[in-house]
Amino acid sequence: MPKKVCLQPCLGITSRASTIGRQACYAAYQGLGSDRADLGCAPALYAEVEEDVEFIRNDLVIAVNSCDACCANHLVAEKGGCAHAGVRVDEILEAAGMLTDDLPLEHAPLDHPAVALVAAEIQRVADELNAGEPE
Repeated sequence: MPKKVCLQPCLGITSRASTIGRQACYAAYQGLGSDRADLGCAPALYAEVEEDVEFIRNDLVIAVNSCDACCANHLVAEKGGCAHAGVRVDEILEAAGMLTDDLPLEHAPLDHPAVALVAAEIQRVADELNAGEPE
């Protein structure tokens, strides 16, 4: 059976791309299902909540970053995990011609086009990661 993937977004509370990335993680989690994915939480990981630490140490981790600082990668490594793949929200949005300044800052619905676009990429990466795992 393939391993679960942990969707670990960056926190970036003042970044529109981070808002989209966090919501995209929720949407991708819904699409993948709880039998295939765990949803990481940066504040819980910083607080060393056991469940979140186990996610990054036992799952295949997809770091969902919103800029070139790649904070999700650094947080995962700091807590003893490894990012097996990464998704860059800002790059996905830019490639689609979506201007970050036009996106919501505080909340975006799960059906927002930018959220759906990034969620689809997260799901694609999750499927790709699991394709390399033995059954």
